[in-house]
Amino acid sequence: MNPQLFGWEHFTYLAVVIVIGVAATVLIKKFCKSDKALSIAIRVYSLVLLFWIVMNRALIAVNTKNPLRFLPDSFCGTMSMCLSLVGLFAKKDSKLFHWIVYCGLLGGLLTMIYPDFLPQNPSLFYLPTISGLMHHTVAFFLCVTIIATGYMKISIKRWACLPIGLAFEMVWGIFLITALGFSDALVIYSPLIEGTPFTWYFTGFLFLILHLGTLLTVEFVRLKKRGGKVMPILKAQFAKLKNYYKTEQTEETTVEKQETADKE
Repeated sequence: MNPQLFGWEHFTYLAVVIVIGVAATVLIKKFCKSDKALSIAIRVYSLVLLFWIVMNRALIAVNTKNPLRFLPDSFCGTMSMCLSLVGLFAKKDSKLFHWIVYCGLLGGLLTMIYPDFLPQNPSLFYLPTISGLMHHTVAFFLCVTIIATGYMKISIKRWACLPIGLAFEMVWGIFLITALGFSDALVIYSPLIEGTPFTWYFTGFLFLILHLGTLLTVEFVRLKKRGGKVMPILKAQFAKLKNYYKTEQTEETTVEKQETADKE
């Protein structure tokens, strides 16, 4: 009998990887005190993720006899590939982390809970199955480690990194469909789970709302710990943002007037 969702193999796998993942995060946080040591640990972790996602995509390409299928055509595949490369090459608290880490947390966790590809073979250790499980799992715990160690500091000032990153992911999906002839990519034509309303736009909207709510909650907790009053600070931040856009519009108007005057 093939492994089943929420069957004993699934729960055993979750129990084992949760223990290992939490232990890895605790050990990295405890022993990697310097920026250099932490950077090395994150890069090694990212290299492990790269190994699993490359294996997974290579197996898909071989099984489908289509070399183009090596290119990640799902949100999670794209996320794992990008996360491994960002972890390897980006600097601490890079803006790229403020996009890909949130994708890794959501995609990794949801797939660990609901790996719909689990029953594809009688063995849990069938390479396409285990590599799929592992790249989602490693991605999730790598993101947990990045946040827990302060390698990326959650900040509402960088809220725009996620929607911008997601927009680029959709461009990638459109490229795969229109330029390379993929029948679908990044669930543009079909929902995440068949028979549900979780289309890319509905899921994306919920994701952005959850993301913004998380950032506001973290900011609220930080302000309360510092003994600050939340509303005055938020009002001041919105006032700065409003003034910024006013300044931008004024500069654009001035440039347009100058260009008009030069033509005359």
